[in-house]
Amino acid sequence: MACAVIALRRACGGLAIVAGAGLLAGCGSSADASRIGVRKWGTFDVAVEVRPSPPRPGHNEVVIVVSGEHHRPVFDALVSIRADAAQPWVQAIEDGHVGVYRRAVVFLPGSAASLQVRLQRADEQAILDFPVALAP
Repeated sequence: MACAVIALRRACGGLAIVAGAGLLAGCGSSADASRIGVRKWGTFDVAVEVRPSPPRPGHNEVVIVVSGEHHRPVFDALVSIRADAAQPWVQAIEDGHVGVYRRAVVFLPGSAASLQVRLQRADEQAILDFPVALAP
């Protein structure tokens, strides 16, 4: 009986490793699929991701990553977003001092939208547009 339990543990442990590897492989590809674009803001790179990918009408999470030279995070910017020019700006919440800003926005039904990102730092300001293809 003890031999059967040991054999079962070994078999299940192997399955867990294979399943875990499959989950990690799936996680690696979703980050690339969720990225809708990268734009320059002066010397900074602004990358935008939307989750789920592709976004659906209704609430979706938007992640903005602002980085400078040598991929150093820009954590002292004020970042606001909106999914339609008629919507009010909403401030994205900084996720630590790592240059990542998050916020949920509402995409209206339709096949396409434009996500606007307003960036402010010191006396500099810019608005960047990112086209978004919505899921049907």
